[in-house]
Amino acid sequence: MQWNNIFQDRTTSRRWDWHLVVFFLNVFLVVYGYSQREAAFQAIKAFRTVLVVGSLGGLFLDDTTKFVFNKHKNWVLWTLVGLNLVVLPFSVDFFKSLGRLAAWLPFLIYTNYFIVYLFNQYTKDEAQIKLLQIFNLAYFYPVAVLFFYGVVFQTENIYGQNIGMYKANVLGWACGFFILTGFDLYANRPMPAWLRNAFFGVAGLTLWGIVLTGSRSTYLALGAAALVLALRSNRISTQLKIGITLCLLAFAYYIIVSPDSVINLRSQYAEIRQQKGEIRFELAQKAIQILWDYPSVFFTGFGFDNFRAGLATYGGIKTDLASHNSYLELLFGSGAFTFLFFIIFLVINALQKYVVFDSRRFVFMPMLFIVPYFESNLNAGQFLFFPWMTFLFYYVHATSSQWPVRSNAKHGVATDS
Repeated sequence: MQWNNIFQDRTTSRRWDWHLVVFFLNVFLVVYGYSQREAAFQAIKAFRTVLVVGSLGGLFLDDTTKFVFNKHKNWVLWTLVGLNLVVLPFSVDFFKSLGRLAAWLPFLIYTNYFIVYLFNQYTKDEAQIKLLQIFNLAYFYPVAVLFFYGVVFQTENIYGQNIGMYKANVLGWACGFFILTGFDLYANRPMPAWLRNAFFGVAGLTLWGIVLTGSRSTYLALGAAALVLALRSNRISTQLKIGITLCLLAFAYYIIVSPDSVINLRSQYAEIRQQKGEIRFELAQKAIQILWDYPSVFFTGFGFDNFRAGLATYGGIKTDLASHNSYLELLFGSGAFTFLFFIIFLVINALQKYVVFDSRRFVFMPMLFIVPYFESNLNAGQFLFFPWMTFLFYYVHATSSQWPVRSNAKHGVATDS
């Protein structure tokens, strides 16, 4: 929809910025992988690992730069890595934790250094727009699947179903993130009238698709984004704010009062979902209790991605259910120090800088705070890992100094995005 010049750096002799292309491939393979199963999924997973290692090597070998950028905030990444490695020997299942960390850390390091690369090559505003374009394009694929199967033109809910091998909740996240990033591109980039009209037409049908998926975390994320839009945004007119708000309220009214809406039709699943929800809540409570009962475990955790093994070892509880909470996963897996460091220096830092610098211009970020609370997005293969981690590291570096290479100034002042 809004992807012109997405992979191009028009200020240099290089027509294509291949680091942008490769980053898109890293993101898209995660999105596409969710529509695959068994051998195809494993092949994509293996290729993703090879690709990210090559991508990271390419970033370290690239010595082109248009901006002098202060990289002192890299200490946040390496402290997070170090904290996870320090507690690794105390894992309930050491080899599982070692394997999971080995699969996670290259992606974590890559997202940080890709942001550093962007700030070496583009202004911070340009870098942010590039990221939004890449994510908007990558997450359009599941949206296109909904259009291909005609789901957005029907009235029957798809809750609990698979469409093109995508689960309904995954489609809800993709649709929500596509709408929010697309709207931010609309609000912050000039575009012809026909493209604006096309985007709002696609967005309206996509919003209906979200209603049909029954993804409550996406509903909540859209509501939070609408609140930011109404109270903070200075990028669109009051009339458009009112129009968007009325549109969302109309969908909310339908969801609540219509007997045919997905929320009311899913009541048949309510007992099963309630049982699972209660069990997950009870498991989280039990895990927290274990941390209090075993002070050493409070500081070391069960081991990275060892939630179920920790419950079995310390609580005698065997379960196939995961925590489904990205923040708690880090607490249970790597202990209190790692968890607090992540919350303070990445999550709260991003929230503060988003509110101060970006909430008047962009509405995409609330979704990246909210959905990880309800679903796992910590591991590198999770659906929203790349957007979540990339923008957390974006805000880690956002206020570091940046100035053109040609400048003779000894000190630069960052342009806060």
